[in-house]
Amino acid sequence: MGKFDAYNIPLKTLPLGTSEFEFHLDNAFFALIGEEEIQKGDLKAVVTVNKNDKESALRFTIDGKVVVICDRCLEEMQQPITTSADLIVRFGKEFSDDGDNIVIVPEDPGAINVSWFLYEFTVLAIPVKHVHPYGFCNKEMTSKLSQHLVEDAPDEDTSFGDDGMSDPRWNALRNLRDGDSDE
Repeated sequence: MGKFDAYNIPLKTLPLGTSEFEFHLDNAFFALIGEEEIQKGDLKAVVTVNKNDKESALRFTIDGKVVVICDRCLEEMQQPITTSADLIVRFGKEFSDDGDNIVIVPEDPGAINVSWFLYEFTVLAIPVKHVHPYGFCNKEMTSKLSQHLVEDAPDEDTSFGDDGMSDPRWNALRNLRDGDSDE
């Protein structure tokens, strides 16, 4: 028995129509995956399979929280995740997932392992910027960060060189910004 066997969906033996599979994605799941993006979490994943004669349409619905590192204070924080994704699965001679959302699985054994798809769909749902809500960052880290911030800095015009002379390469952009055009 493989470590991801619990995430197999036996498409070949499913009856036509709709079937539902539920998975709990916890710290043990993320440890099995072994990737660095997510190492801790507590999510409920439901995979709804709508099978017909030619293919199976899988609908992934994932809801819960993962632990990520705050970009501001570098402490762990819980990031809520709510996402859904669709996947079409067809039978073929060998496994292939080259299409956008179409996967080919071998007819024998006729099953698909959804563990990696669950992980990918979760990672894709994480916002690019992870920060604690205002006031929840590590106080020591935010005080050190604020010591290095420049407050009330005047707007600098970076179009001037070190000698204070205007760099003519910026004139065309400045004209676009100001709405002036010599042409």
